Amino acid sequence: MADQSDDKLKIVSFFNHKGGVGKTTIAFNVALAVANLGHRVLMIDADAQANLTAVALTEDRLEEVYDGGRTIWSALAPLVSGSGDIKSIRPTRVRGSVSLLAGDIRLSHFEAICPQGWTEALAGEVRGYRVSTAIYRLIRQAAGQVDADVAFIDLGPNVGALNRTALLASDGFVIPMAPDLFSVTALPSVGTSTAKWIRDWQVARATLSVPVDFDLPEGRPVPLGYLSQQFSVYRKEPSAAFRRWLKKIPEAYREGVLVPLESAGVSPPGDSPDLGALPNFYSLIPIAQDAKKAVFELGGSEARGAQFTRAQDTRTTFEGIGTEILRRLNKDES
Repeated sequence: MADQSDDKLKIVSFFNHKGGVGKTTIAFNVALAVANLGHRVLMIDADAQANLTAVALTEDRLEEVYDGGRTIWSALAPLVSGSGDIKSIRPTRVRGSVSLLAGDIRLSHFEAICPQGWTEALAGEVRGYRVSTAIYRLIRQAAGQVDADVAFIDLGPNVGALNRTALLASDGFVIPMAPDLFSVTALPSVGTSTAKWIRDWQVARATLSVPVDFDLPEGRPVPLGYLSQQFSVYRKEPSAAFRRWLKKIPEAYREGVLVPLESAGVSPPGDSPDLGALPNFYSLIPIAQDAKKAVFELGGSEARGAQFTRAQDTRTTFEGIGTEILRRLNKDES
């Protein structure tokens, strides 16, 4: 295995067991904001729903990517069929320094072989490591083709086998949340599952007794914090209905995520876990999705009057979130 310690690439997952928390919207906007700050960014759509891909690409480009065999499934298909290892796929350029490894509903076929691959890895069998590191190796291959220094993974809302491989491929992860009962009660599932995956992967790494011709991830993703969003605002403050849940999030995050991960030997960077709070953007989100743009990229013909001002204001917000995510990753490494 090659030494990855000097690798400049940082891999961050956006992950929550609870759906409907704006995860894809946040990942897309943060990715484009980080690119504005001078980074070369790779987005990975690792959700079989392929929502990130639908947000990023027009219908014509979607058809071109799928017909051309340039999705994440295209890269994983040889491994699933047993005909070979992962196939190198050049990511699709979204614009500027931002590229995308497109999602695909057939990704579920890869997820179907992940449980067996995990069992084989824990038993020290080479194919198990090959399957369990496929997402990690694919991201590194794709990032190398576009010289990306940051990769953002959009994950589906579950704690299944596919998300396990993606989390273990990551340097850190962010939890998007809504200030409500269901988001708060999903946190222990995220924390305990991730902690178990980390512990099991350390066992699997120690079990490997033969040389392999591919790299293994360290498999110790750092909890970088949470983002709360989708609350109503009254006089520039969260409305009372949501303020109550906002107050519960810090302790719930500590107990549900940080405590289990610390038991697995993984600690947060030491900062407040709160990465920021996003207001409800109301109609700006569907307008931006229709335009295939980040909210702050909307022009005056797309968002008018006060809408345009609000859209432009989100640039500072998302750039600040992206900067803080990368700072925490670098702090953890130092």
